[in-house]
Amino acid sequence: MAKRRVDVLSIVSYFLLFFVALVVVLHFVFGFQYVVILTDSMEPNINPNDLVITMPVSPDELHVGDVVLYRVDIGNTSYKIAHRIVGMKTDSSGRLYYVTKGDNRKYTDPWQVYPEQIIGRVILVIPKVGVVWYYTPLIVFGLVLIVIASLAYDLAWLLLEDELIRPKSRKADLLVLRRKKIKVYHYRR
Repeated sequence: MAKRRVDVLSIVSYFLLFFVALVVVLHFVFGFQYVVILTDSMEPNINPNDLVITMPVSPDELHVGDVVLYRVDIGNTSYKIAHRIVGMKTDSSGRLYYVTKGDNRKYTDPWQVYPEQIIGRVILVIPKVGVVWYYTPLIVFGLVLIVIASLAYDLAWLLLEDELIRPKSRKADLLVLRRKKIKVYHYRR
């Protein structure tokens, strides 16, 4: 009985396919967000270039001490910020808001974070993967350009090379060879 050899390349390919499918399903079906941290505001727990995965939650599920990803508009720009909830208060109109602060900061954030600004709670931090994640679109674009360039190169060679000469049939080659032998034998006499 022959044992089947495990192909390492196949295993890696299946793992990558499973990983990409998992990321896509988690994002589009369940609303998970993937964010690369760019600043040191959450050190030592979350460092720059770490990939943060967040899960959408309802305001009832958030508590003091949770690290959340939220959107805040400053001027004409919208930022996504991952900070820890250090307090829950109500404003003058009775609306609940969160007081947030970075672990590496002395003071709380100067803005109020309302529940509709919360994108999700941080559930996983993957160290240093953010560098690759951040440049993934550029890497994919480069690979697509390489494939297009190789196809264009092959197409150019196909169009520029001469018309292929049809190979003769084997029977025709044998007939020519036999005639040569007959002529050689005939002339030697």
